[in-house]
Amino acid sequence: MIELTLEEIKGYLYVDSDDENSLISSEIESARIYIDSMVTEGYKSDEKAIKLSNTLMKKLVHDMYNNRSTEIPGNTKRDLIVTSILDKLSTYEVVETDVVQ
Repeated sequence: MIELTLEEIKGYLYVDSDDENSLISSEIESARIYIDSMVTEGYKSDEKAIKLSNTLMKKLVHDMYNNRSTEIPGNTKRDLIVTSILDKLSTYEVVETDVVQ
């Protein structure tokens, strides 16, 4: 799975210093939890879906960073970009793997 790194997110936010690493890391974690809780983790088995989730993560972290919060804003559910990506990601099923003993 391709996870976004702190440095990638900082680059997206145009943050050069390490002063806010803790805040940004918390926002990354909150965004990932939000996405996974909204659509389950089925999308993580598809490379294109992961890219979509990373785009959504950047947007969510950007919104939280600009509002200086680790909570997803309430109006996020009405955002067309957010809802369309969440709808697409929700179509993926969790792939169960058989455990061979």
